[in-house]
Formats: sequence, C-alpha cells, structure tokens
Amino acid sequence: MHSSVRRIAALTLTTAVVLSAGKSIAMETTPLGTVTAVIDAQAYQGETLRVPSEGSATATLRDFGPLSRVSVQAHAVGGKSRMTNVLVLEFSVMGAGPDAPVSDLNLSWWPEGMGAPFYVAGDEGGSVEMTLDALTLGGDPEISGAFVARLCRKQDMFSKPVAEACIDANGTFETILVKE
Repeated sequence: MHSSVRRIAALTLTTAVVLSAGKSIAMETTPLGTVTAVIDAQAYQGETLRVPSEGSATATLRDFGPLSRVSVQAHAVGGKSRMTNVLVLEFSVMGAGPDAPVSDLNLSWWPEGMGAPFYVAGDEGGSVEMTLDALTLGGDPEISGAFVARLCRKQDMFSKPVAEACIDANGTFETILVKE
C-alpha cells in the first residue's frame, strides 16, 4: 500500500475514533506524550493521545515479525479542533534501541485537517531525517527522538507534492507507544 494511502487510512481511523467521542473529548482522552516543533517558522506543541473508551491511541506500535511499524500522530494542544494541525511521523524499525535501523520514514502535517491541502516528507517528496534517543519495544514501549524535514505541499491524497511549495520543520518527540 502506498505510504500516502496508509497515512490517510490511519488519520481517517483516528479521526473517526476521536470524533465519535463527541464533545466530551477532553474527558475521554489521556495524553501519552508530546511533540514540540517549529513548522514553517511557527511554534507547534502537540500531544499523542489514548482514547480509553475506544481502546485506541494515536501513538502505536505494530509488530510484523522482526519488523515493527511505529506511528506517532500528534494533535495540537489548545487548537480549535483535534482534527486540524495534526503532525504524523511514521516509520519501520528492525530491532530495538536508538541504533536500530529505520526504514520507510515519512512525516506529514495536516494544518487544516483531512479535507484541505497538506504537507509530506519522505518517499513521496520532500525530505526527512530522524534520530532516535530511545526506543523500547518490549514491556511498556516508548520512543523519543528528533526530526528535521522539508515538507512539500499536496493538494489532495492523489496529487503529487509541489516542489515549489515546501516548508521546513524540525522538532522533538517523546511518547509511550500502544501495541496494536
């Protein structure tokens, strides 16, 4: 499956879960971690969430034999909606620890939500680099690290990134991961 489609599917599922929580969303979510960044010269403060009533989370770990897939989806703190200003970091890792080999690294930013243009870095366009400070996959999984990216704008899921419409982003993340 193409990484853009995977990101859309993951964001759509999380959006559906968060929206189904209704207006009492603040009471039904538990913060798991934080993402602090500068995106296009603007400060960003996000948090990863657990939605206990739905049995889901926005920071997940999925094992596929010796390969693990990590998804860190941060929602802006204090924003007008949990569905806007969402930053998603996804990658695969072989092994554990900060020196584990990483592949299929992608970063996306959804400033106005899923129905509007968004930005990508990774296999579709732009560029992203990540360093891991910690990565624990067993027991209580958790991750921390930093990223630097050049994100390019996409009009929609099926369009190509526009190389002339790119922005810079860098930041750090630290979160508990929920095994799926």
